[in-house]
Amino acid sequence: MLKIMRYELKKMLTRRVAVVVNAGVLAMLVAIMALNVVQARFALSDGSFVGGPAAIEAARAERDARAGEVSVERVLSDVRGYRALVLSELDASELLEMSDAAAYSAAVRSFTDEQFDELCDPYWSWLMSPFRRSGEEPYQTVVRVSDEEFAGYYAAVAQLTQDALDDGQGGSWEYAASERAYWTDMEASVPEPVSYGWAGAWDNVISCAAFLAFAMLAVCVTVTPTFSGEYQQGTDAVLLATRNGRSGLVAAKVAASLLYATAYFALAAAIICGVSVFFYGTGGFDLPLQALGLSTPYPITCGQAALLTVGLMYACTLGVTGISLALSSRTRSQVAVIVAGVAVVFLTGMVPSGGSGILEHLLRLFPMGFSNFSTLFLTLTSYPLGPAVLDLAGAVLATWLCLTAATLPVAVVSWRRHQVS
Repeated sequence: MLKIMRYELKKMLTRRVAVVVNAGVLAMLVAIMALNVVQARFALSDGSFVGGPAAIEAARAERDARAGEVSVERVLSDVRGYRALVLSELDASELLEMSDAAAYSAAVRSFTDEQFDELCDPYWSWLMSPFRRSGEEPYQTVVRVSDEEFAGYYAAVAQLTQDALDDGQGGSWEYAASERAYWTDMEASVPEPVSYGWAGAWDNVISCAAFLAFAMLAVCVTVTPTFSGEYQQGTDAVLLATRNGRSGLVAAKVAASLLYATAYFALAAAIICGVSVFFYGTGGFDLPLQALGLSTPYPITCGQAALLTVGLMYACTLGVTGISLALSSRTRSQVAVIVAGVAVVFLTGMVPSGGSGILEHLLRLFPMGFSNFSTLFLTLTSYPLGPAVLDLAGAVLATWLCLTAATLPVAVVSWRRHQVS
């Protein structure tokens, strides 16, 4: 069995197309991640910019300066200081009547570069998010909201989940009672107070996880000839006539394909995670996910969210492997199998949903549909199954593992029953 697996792996990985695609995708991922670092930008208080690793370090220093638990006492202390800075140069009543663009222009004219840099620190947008209205600058929010309202800070944070449920994803989805209870209970399980700080590497891994779709394409191209190549070359007649042609051989082909898919995905994921950790650091793995988005109801850390995202992409990779093997066992055309793989991995991310909640929920099960922070952790996408509810992560995992479990037997049975022409 192991000898046959080694032979099948050698056949897979020595095909010219497979060599080019596998090497090309890995090289592309290295280039993408290098550009991800080189193109990083950070605005300084004097209006200039720094780029590359210096920009990452500046962003880290900015976050670290405000790192720590955000208790209600800290919220009140911070907003009072921020409000005092705002009102030192701007009039509250005039500020509240301005549009966000007008308020921004007024702040630029009224404050020094250092003061304006303080006003626009991302921390304030994050801190004010439970109270901010659409199209409102944080320095408008802080003069509109009273200290009494800020004293109920975590009640306002919890209300963000209820507001999202009431919104129903822009009116396209009506949450069932079981879904509302599911998300309400999840939000209630988030430990308080939350913490703020730097989690750049894990944020970057989540942001770049979608590029692992190219690894899925490489896997599809590589495993496609596993069965269809035998049909094209006419070797199926010889192989099926051997003693293990319908048993050990097919098991070895499937096992070798899964081993290759796992190893190749691990290598691709190592590039994305490795570059992120090397340049952004390991800090923030244990920070609550709310440090990246206060409205998320998930009671997990930033590091766990990054691992979850990569894990879901791996589940998709296994599913793509199973689909490719199943199609390969049913047709001689390798092009048809690869086109199907491209459609599953990439084209599903380009289909317009047209405001249809059902279609949107379906499309989010595919790799390009869920592999971003907003969709996976902020949209409150869920799938009611009677009294049970699956969130998007659970639905993606269940869907692709079931696809893997369903398609691999199809490949085995199709090869065993194949009639040699």
